Amino acid sequence: MSGSRFPERELRIEADFERMPEARDFADQAAAAAGFGERDRYAIKSAFGEAVANAIEHGSEPGDPIDLHAAVEDDSLVLSVHDRGMFIPRVEPRGDLPERGRGLAFIDEMMDEVEVHPTTEGTEVRLGKRLPVGGGSAGGD
Repeated sequence: MSGSRFPERELRIEADFERMPEARDFADQAAAAAGFGERDRYAIKSAFGEAVANAIEHGSEPGDPIDLHAAVEDDSLVLSVHDRGMFIPRVEPRGDLPERGRGLAFIDEMMDEVEVHPTTEGTEVRLGKRLPVGGGSAGGD
């Protein structure tokens, strides 16, 4: 699928956990439009939801804007979350099974590519998932 057949999508939400269903729907609709099957759509929606939850909890003050974006780049669906906070990577491990702090590892398991880009204006997390071959329903239904 070429990027010209997939209209880019943008959505701005406030940093509020009540907006999570809207963010998950945004990811699910983008994944469906890109040709993903139900199982992959669930993985994409789950990973994106975790990225948005991290932006709400760690990267924003209540009510701050969080910008969501979806596009097809080359052979992947790319979803991004941009908050106004500063990403600070964890330096020390927290043990074998920490109660918290596994969000990026979870996202990495669900997606083909995950990038975190801290900037002076905030943090952007980009998630990439290779498009299904032939535009079919990858991941089974």
